[in-house]
Amino acid sequence: MSSRNRIILIVVGAIAVGIIARLIFPMGSPVVTVRADDLPGLPNFTNSFMVLLVVDLILILLAFFATRNMQLVPRGLQNAMELVIESMFNFFCSINKKWTPAAFPVLATIFLMVILSNWAGMLPGFGSIGFCTHEEHSSQGALAINLKDPYLGLLPVQFPLAAEEGKSKYLGCEPGEHLLELFRAPTADLNLTLALALVAFVTVEYFGFRALGLGYLGKFFNFKGGPISIIVGLFEFISEIARIPAFMFRLFGNVFAGEVLLIVMIFLLPIALPLPFYLFEVFVGFMQAFIFSVLTIAFIGLATEHHGDDHSHAEGAHH
Repeated sequence: MSSRNRIILIVVGAIAVGIIARLIFPMGSPVVTVRADDLPGLPNFTNSFMVLLVVDLILILLAFFATRNMQLVPRGLQNAMELVIESMFNFFCSINKKWTPAAFPVLATIFLMVILSNWAGMLPGFGSIGFCTHEEHSSQGALAINLKDPYLGLLPVQFPLAAEEGKSKYLGCEPGEHLLELFRAPTADLNLTLALALVAFVTVEYFGFRALGLGYLGKFFNFKGGPISIIVGLFEFISEIARIPAFMFRLFGNVFAGEVLLIVMIFLLPIALPLPFYLFEVFVGFMQAFIFSVLTIAFIGLATEHHGDDHSHAEGAHH
């Protein structure tokens, strides 16, 4: 059998298995939640925050083991990490050679943390391991979440031994129930994307003041050029502040939309249909980390440029 026929056979077999699984084990309607869920028994400790701690631990361990025994001729993990770091540094230098050495620790941290957080959401168990729950409102209006059945994403939650039990077999939670996920991609949580947006914003403003001194404020509050300069400065100020929600929602929207896409594809046809979208999400996860860090260094370049009347003042502040 040729390799082409073998691939076709595998694809057709995967589709057939998915259809059979979908018919034997009907699924309840997919439930998509924007908010991150608190872990059972741990109030204010969300599933996304737990995964973020794991991602941070992985980065710390990578840094530790890659630099534990530094050698002049690198090999193994040291060689791999030096290749990654050097490639990132050279690329950022091609965008802004002057400020990359100073900003690189922040840029590299953002890129590595975001890409690992994005890719973590594609691991088996994310979105499919947790507890089937249903929410109830008390007479005082308080929201109570009742844990029912653990769900491992592998076997049906309800598999009745006797038909008289009145339960159906579902590959997922029963209709009307919500899967409280144990694992969620950190970048699919607005709290983290807002924090990253604020870090990027503060970094840009810091380098703006570092390069231009108080003359940096002249970009936004210029009263020397008449009404036109005042209006232009106002729009500059608004666009500067608007970068925070732009950073935040761009990253969150793409990662969250990818999760929703995979959930819907799995609901329509398990096993076969989601596979191409997994490959696509690997690329999207990389691109979002790439874009976030590239925009940060690009905005640093814009913030450190000299502008018109502030040129001489900025030069003096710089020196």
